[in-house]
Amino acid sequence: MNIKNSVDLIESYLDLDRKPVGIKFFFDKDEFDKFEILQKDRKVTYCNSVQLASKGRSMKLTKENQACPNGAFALNMIDVPEPIANGKGRFSKNIYKSPEVSKSINDDMLFIKERPAGIVVMPLENYKEEPDVVIVVGKSFNIMRMLQGNAYFNGYTDNLRTVGLQAVCQDLTTYTYNTQDINISLFCPGTRLVADWQIDEIGIGIPFAKWNQVVEGVKETANPFERNKNKESIEKRLKERGLDVSEIKFNENYDDGSYSGGKIDND
Repeated sequence: MNIKNSVDLIESYLDLDRKPVGIKFFFDKDEFDKFEILQKDRKVTYCNSVQLASKGRSMKLTKENQACPNGAFALNMIDVPEPIANGKGRFSKNIYKSPEVSKSINDDMLFIKERPAGIVVMPLENYKEEPDVVIVVGKSFNIMRMLQGNAYFNGYTDNLRTVGLQAVCQDLTTYTYNTQDINISLFCPGTRLVADWQIDEIGIGIPFAKWNQVVEGVKETANPFERNKNKESIEKRLKERGLDVSEIKFNENYDDGSYSGGKIDND
């Protein structure tokens, strides 16, 4: 499926409040310069650029645009500062019990290895060529459904790693880029401050190579996993986009007949 069709499908089968965001790394300056969107004219944190793209903004970013040092070194725009690399920096802030624990956190993170000339951050639907990573931010139910979509083709998700730090830059972007596998993030206090995510939002990073599979998997698992109320909404969104609704089956779920008794309400 093409990129626009994939976005139409995921936005029909999931009730998303934000647009899926595509991230593309450029390692050739001429190619980056030729990419026809404007470069940001001031500094912005990387996670804020993702948040802006989830609401429709598009931008190109270079080293000069980086407002957050953590995002800058995750994206290899700058070198990792020695106090971060040796663990002493975050230990001094009382984030971790010891410099050794602090160092282990940094050692386990996966950052971009080659220095990029620039990065494009924009709504996935605007891409004509394939991005490297897709980020979707939303309510936990929607992230669960995307995990189920991935599982439809690929089985158990055993690569998930997160620690409540460098959430958008590392968890959802560089870790996903390096492993070429999906990852989720519960976010971190920094990105919740500067990017103003909602308190109940979490994120999922998906390598574009797996994006169409995830979308197709969400579609294929709608009947077993979605309840009738959600199926009504899915059917409505599909009709609004002129898409096929014939595969939506009501009164069908994976756990039909599985439970004995019933719900027990609080007295």
